[in-house]
Amino acid sequence: METLLVHGQGDRLTILEKQVLTLLQWQRIMIASGRRFFSEEAPGSTVDESLLDSAKYQDVPIASVIDILLQPQLEKPNNSPALQILGILERYGHNGNRQEQGWLGKFNFLPAVQRYVDAGQPVRMIIPAFPFKSPNKVDKVIGALPDLGEELALAHLNGLCEFITEVYKPGAEITILSDGMVYSDILGIADEEVWEYGESLRAMAVSKGLQYIKFLRIGDVLGLHHNGLKKDEYMTHASCYRRELIAKFGDPNFNVRRQISDDKDTCMTYRGYLKFLATDLKRCSSMEVTSTKAKFKKHMKDVATAMIVRGKTFAKALQSGFSDYVRLSIHPSIGKTKMPIQLIPQSIGIFGMTPWHCSIAVGIDGTYRTVHAVEVALTHDLVYRNGRPYCFREKSDLYEWGEMQVSFEHLYPCGLIVRPHTDTVGQTSLRSIDMAKLRGLAEHQSPIIARGFTGTSDRDLFVSKAHEFGKVLPPPRGTYGLHLLEEVVSKHDYDVIVANDMAVPIGGNDVSQVTTVKDEDAHETGSALDRELKVQGSTSARFEFSTCLNTLPGGSGCTLFAASRLFFQHLSSPYTIEELENVTWGTGDMNIAADILTDHVLVVRHPVHNTPCLRWHDQWPASEQQLPVFEVAIEHANQDLARTIDQLLCDWRVCLRFKCEKGDLLVSDSISMLRAKDDVTCGSNPGFWRVRIG
Repeated sequence: METLLVHGQGDRLTILEKQVLTLLQWQRIMIASGRRFFSEEAPGSTVDESLLDSAKYQDVPIASVIDILLQPQLEKPNNSPALQILGILERYGHNGNRQEQGWLGKFNFLPAVQRYVDAGQPVRMIIPAFPFKSPNKVDKVIGALPDLGEELALAHLNGLCEFITEVYKPGAEITILSDGMVYSDILGIADEEVWEYGESLRAMAVSKGLQYIKFLRIGDVLGLHHNGLKKDEYMTHASCYRRELIAKFGDPNFNVRRQISDDKDTCMTYRGYLKFLATDLKRCSSMEVTSTKAKFKKHMKDVATAMIVRGKTFAKALQSGFSDYVRLSIHPSIGKTKMPIQLIPQSIGIFGMTPWHCSIAVGIDGTYRTVHAVEVALTHDLVYRNGRPYCFREKSDLYEWGEMQVSFEHLYPCGLIVRPHTDTVGQTSLRSIDMAKLRGLAEHQSPIIARGFTGTSDRDLFVSKAHEFGKVLPPPRGTYGLHLLEEVVSKHDYDVIVANDMAVPIGGNDVSQVTTVKDEDAHETGSALDRELKVQGSTSARFEFSTCLNTLPGGSGCTLFAASRLFFQHLSSPYTIEELENVTWGTGDMNIAADILTDHVLVVRHPVHNTPCLRWHDQWPASEQQLPVFEVAIEHANQDLARTIDQLLCDWRVCLRFKCEKGDLLVSDSISMLRAKDDVTCGSNPGFWRVRIG
């Protein structure tokens, strides 16, 4: 497909007409070859001729034109699951041409995905990645073994598969084909280091329960491995694997200079190599790096071109053994033949570094930044886990808990687990937790889970610590929906506690009782947040403070926490925060006028850090549980926004699915987080105690 160049309306229309003709020709080829992109029942053109009036598209991006032309075919029932899968891949992808053209590669990937759907098999994806840590273990990375970076990346890839499983029951799996042996000799990395890195990565995936991640090595591609490969065998045959790879798949006539010059994807990869080699080779003790800048630059280019050549060989081997797999890539590209994916999502417009080329800096707000170690050495603390460097963490008094020794575990995509030191597990009481520290962390990194502390099921202590945390509020009553979800545990001293073991929709805890406060002249008073928090003469909850009374049965009871920060990070065009701050919505049982509430503000600013926070309640249809139908409507705007919000709030990049254990204390900021809980079956005992705190 030609690139759209706009030199004026006439040129644009001419190019569009040519592209439509190209599209029709391509379609016929697809049908003739038996690939099920379009209906095989209709030979020749199946594009509605009335759509070929290119004047209709003079202000429409070319990717949208393609969508319009192909929509009748793409909406066929047999294509629906494949299109949903591609939609998820597009969300996770990072297409270099997205702003200009959208993802043109969508239609290249559809036949492969459709074949899996037709066969009722898991969609198999493959990504060459996770070779070894950078040679520069002074300025860039904090060790030779996987750390928080790899942990986040694996969770991100597994989340992609989980997401696909939600729309396509056979699911998906991602095979990580380590390319460490492909490049290790070029960069002076020992074979033993490559082995240890790969083994630690596999152990990490198992310990985190990442069931959709598979691993392969070069020997598997060459057919030289057998089950249960041992380290000594690997070390003995590593150099043989490399020679076999080059002999079998190398191209002696490959012109690397011409490829870099003529192919955009290769050029982008080459430039990426130069960027990281500038720091990789700086501390590479096993390579003889020249002292002058000119010679160092030449040496760096030589290494980069050698990696391109080796990569070409590796790609050919990959194609020979995995041609039916959906190809993912860690390198930026235009996304036509392989889907570029960020392993650790960064801010909009930034393609983050891979975990083996960086360190992770955890901000006080819970963000995960890919950085070079030297950049944060003075502003962040180096955190160790299991005796190994794990990540950098922004310095803050909130992590200093006095004499109480605790550890912090950062979760994907958000959240923090606080545990007493291993020597004091079972001996450290909830009573000794500093609630001011817990509240401060919750304001920035919700949800916070205190795990391994005693006394969390002691009612008196639980209520006492809730009062220490902040102003305890009564449970919401007499308002639409929420009074049906909660049952008071006691009519005496514990009427601030509610027990809840039912499924609830994602939403702000008090959102359905919010009303807009107006002055005498009917003008809305105060800031959006002020108006949201003035609820029926009382104060809406700022926090939810709860404890888990039972470890829930396997496969049920995940508590869902959707983070506003991540929602806005992954919100795609055409929506912007500035536009959404002017949007309002209504909610209730649309069949009963008295139960409809309107003028909810969609976006408010957080009272502590002024970040945008979503106020929302997702659709709640009739179900087997005794709950009313809960409908939501955007006011004075396109209802597509409501669907976009619902989908993104359940996105695995935005929403933490946390399996609570008996004794867990959970604290969540009710303004920055939206919470829900899956169905729970706990017999006659409630799953949680919950207190609302202002």
